[in-house]
Amino acid sequence: MGSSGPLITTLLLFFILISLVSRQKSRSKLRQPPRLSETIPFVSNAWQFMTNKRLFINRTREALRASPVVQCRLGPMTLHLVSGGSTVSAVFRSSFTSDPWILRILQHTAGYASTDLAKFSADDSGCATLPRKDSTGSTAPEKRIWHAMHRTHEEGLVSAHSVGAFSASFQECFREELSTLPVGNWVEVRVSDFLKKHMSIAATRSVLGSRILEVNAGFIDTFWEYEQFGESLSFGLPSWLNRRAISARERFRCMCRKWYKLADQEFDWDTVALHQDEEWEPIFGSQISRGLARWGKQFSFSVESFGAAYALLLFGLHANTIPICIWMVMEIIKDPDLYHQIKDEVSQANITDGALAGNFDFQRLASMPLLQSVYTETLRVHVSILVTRTATEPVVIGGYNIPKGSVFQAPTEVAHLDEIVWGTPDHPASEFWTYRHVKEVEKTDSTGYVTKKLEFSIAARGGNYFPFGGGISICAGRNFAKPEVLLTVAMIISNFDIEFIEWLKLDGTHSERPALDNTGYANAAATPPDREMKVMWRRI
Repeated sequence: MGSSGPLITTLLLFFILISLVSRQKSRSKLRQPPRLSETIPFVSNAWQFMTNKRLFINRTREALRASPVVQCRLGPMTLHLVSGGSTVSAVFRSSFTSDPWILRILQHTAGYASTDLAKFSADDSGCATLPRKDSTGSTAPEKRIWHAMHRTHEEGLVSAHSVGAFSASFQECFREELSTLPVGNWVEVRVSDFLKKHMSIAATRSVLGSRILEVNAGFIDTFWEYEQFGESLSFGLPSWLNRRAISARERFRCMCRKWYKLADQEFDWDTVALHQDEEWEPIFGSQISRGLARWGKQFSFSVESFGAAYALLLFGLHANTIPICIWMVMEIIKDPDLYHQIKDEVSQANITDGALAGNFDFQRLASMPLLQSVYTETLRVHVSILVTRTATEPVVIGGYNIPKGSVFQAPTEVAHLDEIVWGTPDHPASEFWTYRHVKEVEKTDSTGYVTKKLEFSIAARGGNYFPFGGGISICAGRNFAKPEVLLTVAMIISNFDIEFIEWLKLDGTHSERPALDNTGYANAAATPPDREMKVMWRRI
């Protein structure tokens, strides 16, 4: 997601200009948190954030060791960066909202029409069941667009029914992808390329059906072109400063709009109630897809915003889940002992009889201790985001009185790599360690025979581990991400004999070192690897 030199320079000048115009004329009399130091006020931190986010977050980590809250000026915006279990947990309370940040994503990353964005801006009642007490707009149900969106996500992405349906559908679609590969022949595969293509196809079909792929040539490649600009789009720069990113977004949004118009024309909206609880139907696909369409129609969205809504749905479906799965597969393949242990675990979740023979029981799969540990550790090490909230009332955080409207960011990287919380004498927090979230326990059977077994036990909770955010605004897609990742891992490990060959740079040339996080994505999303893994595998 790196920006070009001219773009960074222009953006810096833009920030300086805005900062000079908007500089505060007086300081609050309230006790203020310490500021993140910078050589040139209003400039240095913004420049470093744009050009070297890894160094920026390392400086933030050092500052947060001395105070649980640190102020940071990024151009015209003052942020409050927070760390520590209780401090981060406080930011996830109901007195904080993610609505302003989400509105920015809807506008700039997704490309909603201005007429529809105005409907979000007019609704300050929040996404909870009860409207906010200080709401100034209408609290009539037909005006509460945030709450309606939240309910749509809860019903289509979080409910046990929708998660079960997605797990079954994804498993079927991904099996079809694997079935195109020859049986018994050794072939050379690049792990990242393979998963980005085939997981994207399977997950898209599972959620929206196959039509969107059929009517849009190059749909998957267009998505990954769009995906790399997620962060730079969120800055909201004018088109003449961010042409490539906006062009990529518009190409993908138009593909989603084209599909939606066809689906909308074919779907029988007069009998929509009959389809409400269907797991899947061929026009819109899944429950979340139909729910998104109903929500948009309820608030009279333009067709442009429908395209944006589905583009953002797919961004959420692919942009974090697939990189996490790539990392997990790489970690398993590069460690032969782990590979065999995981192979043994997933075999225990294989359904051997009945109509579902050959499938995996996801609930059984998700209970496997080592598999859970690898998944949890992958999220801990490789999710690098700034979870953003805005205070809806004056708050006391970390002993500081902070006014209403203040913006808070909790860097997952600071919390997830905290040595005090996660480190051990032999395995520092910065290291991926397979066994960090399991413990060995003794089990005694009725005859007195003692066996030792692994048991999953996450090493920390709450404000020390939040790869999906937290509170009412926690990522609704988290319950889709887990089955997609674990089922993919299980199907790859159980269907192939795999031999590691070498690491490659992203240009395809040999690399002397293994993959590390791609620093261009630091604090923007789940960070993909900066190296490719080349393997030989044979379908069995």
